[in-house]
Amino acid sequence: MTRPLTFVAIAAAAVMLTGLTAAPAQAASCGKQAYADGTFGPAVCRDGQANTDVQSAYEKVAPALMALPASATRAQIRAAMCQDRKGNASGEMLFDAVEYQAARYEWSRGLTHRVTRALIAGRYC
Repeated sequence: MTRPLTFVAIAAAAVMLTGLTAAPAQAASCGKQAYADGTFGPAVCRDGQANTDVQSAYEKVAPALMALPASATRAQIRAAMCQDRKGNASGEMLFDAVEYQAARYEWSRGLTHRVTRALIAGRYC
């Protein structure tokens, strides 16, 4: 559906009158793709931002990890990972959720490195 030309003209005039310029779209939305292993991605967009298009899928499969705050510690991340693993989240799902949260909250690699190494090695809890 196209917008009426008057709407576009009014919006353009409002931008000119206020002196604002259109801000570039944030790349935090870069699509959702289902993978053969049952996961969704990408967790992180090309610009390094968390991909909001997969957030709800991750909240369903890894609710404890996705409920963590920005101030989470490594111990809290690991405990949430174990809780979600007991809820049948696969290692791939957990890895994706950790990567998403790391991008979302700008967690340092030092905070998440041991957790992701454990996931890759299959050592969950």
